[in-house]
Amino acid sequence: MLNERQNKIVQMLGEHKKWITGKELAEILKVSDRTVRSDIEHINKSYSSLIIVSDRHKGYALAENNVKPLKKKKKSDIPQTPNERVDYILRKLLFSKKELNLLNLQCEIFVSAYSLETDLRKLRAKLKENCQLKLVRSKNFIHLEGSENEKRKLYKTLLEEETKNNFLNIDKLASLYTEIDLLRVKEILDEILDKYDFHIREMSMPMLMMHIGICLVRLLHHNYVTSDIKKEQVNDTIEYEIAKEFFNRVSKEINVELVEGEVVRLSLLLMARRNNRFKSKEIALTSSKLPLSDIVDDLLQNIFDRFNVDLRYDTELKIGLEVHIQGLAERLEQNAHVPNVYLQETKRNYPLVFEMGIWAGQILGKSLGLHITEDEVGFLALHLGSAYERSSISSKYRVLLIYPDEQLLSRMCYEKICNRFIERIDIIGHVNMFREKQVLELDPDLIITTLPLQHDLHIPTVQISLFLNYSDESKIFYALNDLDKKKNHEEFESFIKDMVIPDLFYVDLEGNSPEEIIQYMCDRMYEKNLVPSTFKDSVLEREAYSSTSIVYGLAIPHSLNVVAYRSCMSVAILKNKIKWGNFDTRMVILLGIREEDKKLMGIFFDWLSSVVSETDKFAELLEVKGYEEFIKSIE
Repeated sequence: MLNERQNKIVQMLGEHKKWITGKELAEILKVSDRTVRSDIEHINKSYSSLIIVSDRHKGYALAENNVKPLKKKKKSDIPQTPNERVDYILRKLLFSKKELNLLNLQCEIFVSAYSLETDLRKLRAKLKENCQLKLVRSKNFIHLEGSENEKRKLYKTLLEEETKNNFLNIDKLASLYTEIDLLRVKEILDEILDKYDFHIREMSMPMLMMHIGICLVRLLHHNYVTSDIKKEQVNDTIEYEIAKEFFNRVSKEINVELVEGEVVRLSLLLMARRNNRFKSKEIALTSSKLPLSDIVDDLLQNIFDRFNVDLRYDTELKIGLEVHIQGLAERLEQNAHVPNVYLQETKRNYPLVFEMGIWAGQILGKSLGLHITEDEVGFLALHLGSAYERSSISSKYRVLLIYPDEQLLSRMCYEKICNRFIERIDIIGHVNMFREKQVLELDPDLIITTLPLQHDLHIPTVQISLFLNYSDESKIFYALNDLDKKKNHEEFESFIKDMVIPDLFYVDLEGNSPEEIIQYMCDRMYEKNLVPSTFKDSVLEREAYSSTSIVYGLAIPHSLNVVAYRSCMSVAILKNKIKWGNFDTRMVILLGIREEDKKLMGIFFDWLSSVVSETDKFAELLEVKGYEEFIKSIE
């Protein structure tokens, strides 16, 4: 079994899909090179094949044949570690209607009375952290005390831990339910959904099956849930008809009782996960009806005002948002929660897009009179991110092609390049040889040639074959991405040095919580008259909404509103790592942007995305010891 740090190593190698040196891993994880080597040795021993390969010069990478979901060695049925024993006891308690005998349990998992007492202390701590259930002991017997809803939530948490990094593997999910055939249950559900021509969003199906599996296992053990939702509230819906027929069929095959409360709960889950193929013109809420088009127009105008990103005329985005907002409002009004499995990836790799999602959630919350959850913010960010990508490539790069005119294949090559990269490039001309004066007059951003070419101009040049194979496409793709990075970096450098204030750069700053660090850094900004008195509250409000720790070692707190008197950055290198959201954080960058410089928000987060995606650059950033090194690391 891997510990949290070892899982992070596998995750990082999987995300970057390239070599990472041991030094870079050690710096990001804040351990020694020797610890990294030991962790990787342990990881390889834990799986049935060599999943991490090493190279003396390049570092470490995932073996190509194991980039797919990793297959673990079969574990013993008897829990081996303290954490495994705690989960084992929890499962026993969840599935047992009566108490557990501690003497029998001790013999069952082959541990001493002392070890079992230690495990029970860990179990109590886990319950306190994850739910409102209590472990109650009476002499040599223990049982869980709490509501059926809380027990199901805990069961779901355990299953999510088991399916981590393999969420879409329905076979893996089914294997976790030893008392029911979840694959057969899914077949029944699919047949009924087809019958009613009812479509579930593909991304939601694994979580829906997890909920159904939990429900059926609990029903097998005669554990029933009560619901505040009345049958009359869903009685006339297609979802209720589907849920009723589903439980009728399943109850006959696996011998569980047909419970009306469970039918109602499944109806709500289906409402939350349906694929809305049709949308209405307006959204009906308890208090009023609001035109969807007006809501979307207001949202996109606010995003433009806040981030200087203009998505107001993207018809595809507008249609997508109208459909999504209709379903979102229904889910929130009915208390139907849809977990977002892409939330952390969006926050980590696309921080600007996620910030736009946060802002959109704030605007929608006010318009609809509802609280938009962090998971729903992530879904909004996916819509906005696709549109942002389209808008970002609307400014095409000027490309000059150099190849011999006489060759028949030349035209084919030209057409392939046009078709493949039409959204990112404009071909401004093609010539059969390089002439410096002519090239300077054309002023291309990129030269693509089919023959070897050397020149003294500072214009990136890519050599490809006339056949334009996959390798050639990759060369062009990476060249265009490098142009993107160069453009973003030049914009970033133009303002970053003026924004980072030496007096607000802290080394070995001490603090016990994110709130404590934020308060200190905001107070110093306020004392220098860089921000108004409301700035700190706005930063803390943003932090409470969704943690701004985006990756291992780094947090980027900032205000919800553009309220600074001067655009500025305060940087803190913490003396000791602190838990910040999901990550242990060592460096904090506090961002303040004034109204006139709102476009800097986009430039900053574009730079941040590029740093996070390049492990060597990110490791170098985390290694800085002071202001001068920080400035040098971002040049």
